[in-house]
Amino acid sequence: MKIKTLLCCSLALACALSVSAQRRSSSRSGSGKTAREAAQEKMDAKVKISQMPNIGPQSLLVAPGLQAQGGSQPITKSRRQWGVYEMTYRTAQKWTEDLTVNWFVLCDTKKAKQVDRSKTAARLPPYVYYTLVSRYVNIPEGDHRSCVCLPPSFIERYGEPVVISCELVTSEGKLLDGATVVNGFSYVQAGQFNEESKEKMEWWNNDSIINAKDKSGEAMIEIRQGLVDRSKSPFYLVNNADYETIQ
Repeated sequence: MKIKTLLCCSLALACALSVSAQRRSSSRSGSGKTAREAAQEKMDAKVKISQMPNIGPQSLLVAPGLQAQGGSQPITKSRRQWGVYEMTYRTAQKWTEDLTVNWFVLCDTKKAKQVDRSKTAARLPPYVYYTLVSRYVNIPEGDHRSCVCLPPSFIERYGEPVVISCELVTSEGKLLDGATVVNGFSYVQAGQFNEESKEKMEWWNNDSIINAKDKSGEAMIEIRQGLVDRSKSPFYLVNNADYETIQ
């Protein structure tokens, strides 16, 4: 329990440290930029996260189905739920060539609904960590959504998210905005995420968090694959005009 408390406190502290760093950096400005570079920076500054994903039951959705005569019948009696996590962002430029969204998701295995309690079952770590990179192209001015999904088997076996972080990045790797929600509470608000504070806020690159051990020396976090972009889920055709082309 102490290790888990330390893990959560470390994450909260890493996020909270960004506020003072952001205030210090806001008083500084670059010099020697061309008019074009200055104009581009002004437009980049307007690329912002509007709303972070919800964490909780409202993000667990049953996939839309299609029933047709002569089609195969379902073999599962229950309608299994996907984890669907949407982030809304805004661009001010008439056309943005491309934007990358980096996703970092930490799940609590205590929230798993189908736990293998047999004696031969492998140890389940307290937390499971996923990451995904989504690159969007030909983005018009306005509001847009980025969305990732966890398939039912991952939700059932490894639990639901307790931490979700997002970064908006240019093709050159420039950080535009970012935010973090922990158990539904925004520890890092959009607009407080910048290059100077980035290192302190990147819990996914913090060895004391990612490589944390319990009192018996076992890993607290297991890194897994499984997070998918919405375009690779059954939700792809639902309101697809809200999502830009992924490449």
